[in-house]
Amino acid sequence: MNKKILFWSVILFTLAVSFAEAQYVPPDKIIMLWDYNSGDETQPPPENRIIPDGLDVISPTWFSLSSGEGDIFSLADSEYVAWAHNNGVKVWALLENRSDNLMTYWALFSESKRKKIIGQITGFVRDYGLDGINIDFEQIKPGTGKLFENFIVELYAQLKTMGVTLSVDIPFPLADISGVYDLALIAENSDYLVLMAYDQHNVDSEHIGAVAAISWVKQGIEDALSRVSSDKIILGIPFFTRVWIEDSSGGILTVSSELEGMKDAYETFDKAARIWGRDRATAQIYAEYSQGSKRYKTWLEDEHSISLKLDTINDYELAGMSAWRSGWEMPGIWDLVNSYFE
Repeated sequence: MNKKILFWSVILFTLAVSFAEAQYVPPDKIIMLWDYNSGDETQPPPENRIIPDGLDVISPTWFSLSSGEGDIFSLADSEYVAWAHNNGVKVWALLENRSDNLMTYWALFSESKRKKIIGQITGFVRDYGLDGINIDFEQIKPGTGKLFENFIVELYAQLKTMGVTLSVDIPFPLADISGVYDLALIAENSDYLVLMAYDQHNVDSEHIGAVAAISWVKQGIEDALSRVSSDKIILGIPFFTRVWIEDSSGGILTVSSELEGMKDAYETFDKAARIWGRDRATAQIYAEYSQGSKRYKTWLEDEHSISLKLDTINDYELAGMSAWRSGWEMPGIWDLVNSYFE
């Protein structure tokens, strides 16, 4: 080959590669927030609500199964949807089963009941202009798993024709759903799986501990990736902690716990804690203090621990994040999130 032609071929190839690299834009990450609404709390009017900068999707907890006949209780609000849309945010309303496996079993038992549920969901989508539905069915037992699979397959087929997004919340660790339902099948028949990467230690745990140690979160992600592609996975992160209370009154030690938002928990322990420091094993702040016969202990989420969870989203090339729940975060958390996904 002529040296001049070879020279210019190399130059053009180099320029082409450089141009391609310059034009490459990483895929957008979904930034989602669950917005808790039980109907018992007074909700601020739309004009007084604040949308965090960078938020893509908000998921209000509006719908819940209310009977084994497939009835759905609704708290849907058209003004809320208009407020979200006016701020450029999509609404993926949540449908939950109240963690009631028996009711869920009977509600999904027959095709006719599943059609009844799906009919109500698609009606809500049309009536309120919803962009998506987020399914949060928890405490499902093996006998209900196949019915749940059928429900998701049938629901996805309907929502797909409407151009509506379906996301399904998946509990951590994945061992909890082993033998209950087929994760790969659920992924195939939904747009996203939202891994609820929290409650490592919960009210039923034999030992006290962190809500979401970073090593536990990474292991759960890797378990999911062995069955599902990364672009299907949204990582659920906690804006809360669990405060453990050890009570020695009466000469017998009892242990209980309470959920507390990270902002309130941080303020309480920051003022009262006698022990405070970074726990390297969990990457969280461990804090404790005593008051009378009670000792309070917690593993606090903060900007450092949240940043490590956000790192996993980039490291494992996941689709994005979702946080539980609105109003529980510390100041500065949304600035941190935006610094990752601008």
